[in-house]
Amino acid sequence: MTTDTARRTAKQTPADRLLSSFQEAIDAGRWKSGERIPTERALSDRYGVARNTIRRALQQLEDSGQIVRHVGRGTFVEQRSRPQPDDLARRIVNASPSEIMEVRLMIEPQAAECAAARANGADLDAMAECLKKGEDAPTISEFEMWDGLFHQTLIAACRNHLLIDIYDAINAVRRKADWAALKERVLSPARRLTTQKQHRSILAAIRARDAHRAAREMKSHLIDVRRSLVGPD
Repeated sequence: MTTDTARRTAKQTPADRLLSSFQEAIDAGRWKSGERIPTERALSDRYGVARNTIRRALQQLEDSGQIVRHVGRGTFVEQRSRPQPDDLARRIVNASPSEIMEVRLMIEPQAAECAAARANGADLDAMAECLKKGEDAPTISEFEMWDGLFHQTLIAACRNHLLIDIYDAINAVRRKADWAALKERVLSPARRLTTQKQHRSILAAIRARDAHRAAREMKSHLIDVRRSLVGPD
């Protein structure tokens, strides 16, 4: 190491040195495109530094667009070759609630069946956390956020990036103001309790690795949601 290099290295903060290590892991392909990277706790143990130092280094990678964080799913190396969910969402921005629910009924029962086969312990814990946070949510908007994250986490458990992108686009449409206003109108306390019970039944089927029951519970749930949003067929 040259004197100048040693001097520059000495001036680096721990977060700077971590950032260099993380960047090198991405550039060398040890952290592959689309791969979930270790948790903050695991990185803290591996590198022997505090978690807030890990967090600062990861924040710089996120700010530069090299990693992306998904609540309940983890942190992933960004896949630049994949279409971004926002781009896909713009293509379906005019989709009606009826169209959105029709598409969800086409894909989510099969996704629940897939999750029953592929979900690992972390996926199951993340889904359970979404349900608990949703049940404790003081407002409809917060409940709706955790509702969406439950479904999104279930989709992620399928380990199919195309499916994840499609569902991210659907969720982007669901976050539109008109959709939120519709949910505010129909999500009564009784409707919310029913949704919570249905979510629990879906998760129980996935935990039991009962793929057919998971698909059936998801279909029943979505038919009920569609009925409350847009009325009977």
